[in-house]
Amino acid sequence: MLEAGQADGIPVLVLRGSPHSRLLYDRWVEDAQSRGITLICYERPGYGGSTRHPGRTVASAADDVPAIAKDLGLNRLLVWGVSGGGPHALPCAALLPGLVVAAAAVGSIAPYPPASLRFMLGY
Repeated sequence: MLEAGQADGIPVLVLRGSPHSRLLYDRWVEDAQSRGITLICYERPGYGGSTRHPGRTVASAADDVPAIAKDLGLNRLLVWGVSGGGPHALPCAALLPGLVVAAAAVGSIAPYPPASLRFMLGY
């Protein structure tokens, strides 16, 4: 696990894309520090030095978050999912409403192929 930004800032758990690591871009850290935010990132199972968990789903991320929060002494946090991390962030908010007070999915993927979303329209 990695913490960066403002040491006593608003805690934001970052779920990076797939594949990913716990490392954060310097610009994210600088921005977080300037806004009073602490970024927290960990390696989901199967990435970096973490052990795979066969049968894991994107909703399984919600199983990790309470342990991370407890380890850091947090009773509330925000979750930010980037790219492939977005689908992991949304179940955290849905399944942990007392702990995760807000979530964002940025530049994330959508289920393919939903009838209402035409990925290949015009190509």
